[in-house]
Amino acid sequence: MTTKSEVRRASLLDALRCADEPVSGGQLASTLNVSRQIIVQDIALLREAGANIVATTKGYVLADAAQTAAQNTTQTMTQNAAEQPAARLDEPARTFKLHHEVEQTRDELQTIIALGGRVHNVSISHRAYGRITAPLEVANQADIERFINDIESGKSSPLSTATSGYHYHLVSAPSDEVLEAIGRALADKGFLAPLLPHEQEA
Repeated sequence: MTTKSEVRRASLLDALRCADEPVSGGQLASTLNVSRQIIVQDIALLREAGANIVATTKGYVLADAAQTAAQNTTQTMTQNAAEQPAARLDEPARTFKLHHEVEQTRDELQTIIALGGRVHNVSISHRAYGRITAPLEVANQADIERFINDIESGKSSPLSTATSGYHYHLVSAPSDEVLEAIGRALADKGFLAPLLPHEQEA
């Protein structure tokens, strides 16, 4: 016999599957007429059951639907680590490939922001799901704290945990010299990851 909670979790999955963009915990709670804490618990149970639900700063997405959502929200941004940044950026921009532990996320972002950079998105290259991108728009310390709080309060994991810590950030800065300085600072801290041959050639 199907329980009320099982029906609710099925409805939650349907809502994520049908969404064209990330859905916040608050939206899901309102739609299903439950508390946000119930949504957090349901997300955890669904993950344990095998649902690949990814948390972003904008809300939850299903990993198999995340690529479509990413194309809709970041179609003018870089889709490859070596591609040129989107023309709509009014500053020089570069995509950095990075690797670090979850606990080092704040340090990574602070390193970029302190030198004058702005982090526009985060993306991963997943073996099964392909390229998945989520918007960030982190430009100052308040943005960093908001992002970290969203991750911690939602008991969620950063997108990079799906690829053992490897991820990409599209970063813009006032000049190419600043971007070079950001790259050196990230390398000095051991955050910068080497590009693979196919990434260098793309």
